[in-house]
Amino acid sequence: MKNNKLFQVSTLAAFQNKGYDGQISIKNMLSYGDTGFGTYDKLNGEMIVLDGVAYRAVGDCSVEVADLSDTTPFATLGVLEKSKEQVLEINGDMSQLIANLNKSIDNTENPILSRISGRFEIIEIHGVWAQSQPYQELDKIVSEQSVLVLEKIRGSLVGIFCPDSARGLNVIGWHFHFLSEDKKIGGHVNNLIAASLNIKFKITEKLAIISKND
Repeated sequence: MKNNKLFQVSTLAAFQNKGYDGQISIKNMLSYGDTGFGTYDKLNGEMIVLDGVAYRAVGDCSVEVADLSDTTPFATLGVLEKSKEQVLEINGDMSQLIANLNKSIDNTENPILSRISGRFEIIEIHGVWAQSQPYQELDKIVSEQSVLVLEKIRGSLVGIFCPDSARGLNVIGWHFHFLSEDKKIGGHVNNLIAASLNIKFKITEKLAIISKND
């Protein structure tokens, strides 16, 4: 069943090998889940998927709703809508968030999909501008993006955890994208400081690759 899996477009290995050209439409991708993240054709923005809507955070971290005909070269998403919410105490930065997530969920063998919402004292994010060929290495592209630091802002993180068994397929450990409550600002999360946040999560069975022909 789709509800019990975490789905992804392409693999991390292919994506890191300059595989930035879109493979499937956003409309097709959204048939596999309501929560997730990724990027768009030619790295045209960081993707945040919440409540079944795909948002695009471009290089200045401003956000727009993506067109369903847009395409993605790499994305990960699943179904979270029926998950129960609980309070997660953080009282610290990103490392403390991850430590408390790991302690609360206590799972290292399965992919985990989560939505973490509330008030962030500080959050540091970046977006990305569309690239043109010949493409540069991903690390170089990311290092050249501007960083935005926000204070006392409400919003949501999409957090995905992938176990060691997913090496080469996806990012190992936790990875987060942010969308503000007013849906005007978002991007990849570099760091944050928060006290307590609300979390919904699902431990999924496995990662499954979405076929271009599905």
